Amino acid sequence: MASSARQIQDGRRLAKRGATPDAVAQARRRLPAVFAAYPGIVTGPSGSQIHAADADSIVAGLVFDAGHLGRAAALAVEFIMSRMGIARDADLAGGDAEAPTCYRCSAQQLVEFHRYLAYGSELHLGDPRPARELSEPPLPTLLGHALGAFTHDYDQARADDRSAPQLGAWANVLRVLAEGELDQREIVRRAVISSRVAEVVVKRLERRGALTVNAAAIPGKRGKTKLVALTAQGGDARERAAALVKTVEDGWRGRFGGESVDRLRLALASVVDRLPIELPHYLTGYGAGDPSITGGDYLPEQPGPPRIPAHGQDWPVVLREEGDDAGQLPLPALLSEVLAAFSVDYERERLGSLQAASNFLRFVGDDGVTLERARTLGGVSGNGKSLHERHVGVVVERGKARDM
Repeated sequence: MASSARQIQDGRRLAKRGATPDAVAQARRRLPAVFAAYPGIVTGPSGSQIHAADADSIVAGLVFDAGHLGRAAALAVEFIMSRMGIARDADLAGGDAEAPTCYRCSAQQLVEFHRYLAYGSELHLGDPRPARELSEPPLPTLLGHALGAFTHDYDQARADDRSAPQLGAWANVLRVLAEGELDQREIVRRAVISSRVAEVVVKRLERRGALTVNAAAIPGKRGKTKLVALTAQGGDARERAAALVKTVEDGWRGRFGGESVDRLRLALASVVDRLPIELPHYLTGYGAGDPSITGGDYLPEQPGPPRIPAHGQDWPVVLREEGDDAGQLPLPALLSEVLAAFSVDYERERLGSLQAASNFLRFVGDDGVTLERARTLGGVSGNGKSLHERHVGVVVERGKARDM
């Protein structure tokens, strides 16, 4: 057993590098479970192992299945290690082609490797459900198509009048502003969007002359707050957008029949009226680098009632007030709230964002797709910096199109 002085020295050395003895011990203890929860990584006595090489380094020896899952897992591990500046250590294999793929890590690098690999594994998923073919489009697909069609028709209607804002800018910022100045934090609460999204949209509208933003001191508190106000141009844009939304909905009544639109509104409103919290009137993600609705689980779920979903610290929780009538909302707001509610429940299963699964991942088969197609569908850059690569959802390897 190491002496107390040696343990103290080891602890100080680890702390200087950003790790702690407890964090290293936890990573070593948990990694076998992470390996077992990562498809394509072989576990067991002859499988992947972690062991100390010397006082300053730890060796991760990875064994992968022979199939496509093993290949994908090997690429993911290589990607994670390369992000930390770690290359394979061929000397540890001793020239044996069937030996594990070995990496020599510092204690801190092992902690980071554990965190990255656990994030990309199935460790936090619920009980796996058998995959099945869908006989009809799922509800979020129908909702997404309807919202996309309404947005398209809105853009067509504003084609000759660019003074009208985009539908999302109106629904998520301009709609909640009235006369006078409003604290930007109140915009976040009224629109139910993350503060980082509000920051981006407010800046864009300010550059276009629709808003003014002034910093003001807060009585009794340190720092300043941002006060946002409509300009004359912004007030006009808000009214034009509201009129266009009504024009498009009236147009749908002519195209699809008033009775069909009424049934759609009634069905959507009956769902929205039962939601415990308010959701955005135009579907938006947590931020530019995070398409999830609530931004993860930095703040854990509160079972309630009412149930408050897990969320990031920049996402507001706004309880629905008793007596609110969702039937008075514009059609795109109803579509957005129901689609957002479905997305929140989907993300509760820790399967990532519904948007990513629906618009990209479902098109990536077991054998992968070309980088060109992945770039078109999901914005994959191939340099390790795009959203799906950073979240270890996909990995990119060199090859030729005929290999796919």
